[in-house]
Amino acid sequence: MKNEFDNKAKDYANGRPTYPEEILSKLKEMGIDKQSTVADIGAGTGLLTHMLCQLGCKVLAVEPNSEMINECKKYCSTNTNIEYICAPAERTQLKDHSIDVITIAQAFHWFDKQLCKSEFQRILKENSHVITIWNDLQEDSGFVKAYMNIIRSYEIKTTAGNSYFNPDREKFDFFGQDYIKTYYDNWQTVTEEEVICNATSVSYTPSKSDCNYDKFVQELRNLFLKYQENGKVTFHYKTEVCICQFI
Repeated sequence: MKNEFDNKAKDYANGRPTYPEEILSKLKEMGIDKQSTVADIGAGTGLLTHMLCQLGCKVLAVEPNSEMINECKKYCSTNTNIEYICAPAERTQLKDHSIDVITIAQAFHWFDKQLCKSEFQRILKENSHVITIWNDLQEDSGFVKAYMNIIRSYEIKTTAGNSYFNPDREKFDFFGQDYIKTYYDNWQTVTEEEVICNATSVSYTPSKSDCNYDKFVQELRNLFLKYQENGKVTFHYKTEVCICQFI
């Protein structure tokens, strides 16, 4: 994971969607308040991290990629209740039994599950939870179907982002028991440049140094022109939120 987003961090920051506000309500229901410490592991550019800071708790942004964590610092610059740790999920550098909740947004598939299991158990307080969050893009419009066809046609490598795995089975095996799963609707209305950033932020699509990058971007521009209304198009996501505990 550390190197998969080299030269993609700015595009990730500018193109990826944030998360539904209902996640914060759920955390409040779980007792997260100003006395709590939340570790956002695989924090990336801080899309969820910034939201978590609204709870008033101490937020630890753990991210192994230096470019991503630099973007996170910019995005979360107005928050005073945040600490940045440049470290992988498998070796967070956090203190034993110091964390009330671990959040993982759009990153669980990157982790070494065997190493992370012992690491998460080490840093979590007794009976604490892990919350995994995933924005699942819905192919329910002509625009998104065509967009995903372009993404798939320009895959340049296999990463955790496009390899097959069963997420439900992975989580069940990881935690040793079932978990609570909830879905929320999430919408992202974007400009042409934001569509391009969304596409080029994907770990397995061409970056600027790739010979197919210009062709990739031109196809995205043509698609945007076909479907845009008043200079915008909309992505629809189903956001999956899983509240998990180790057995």
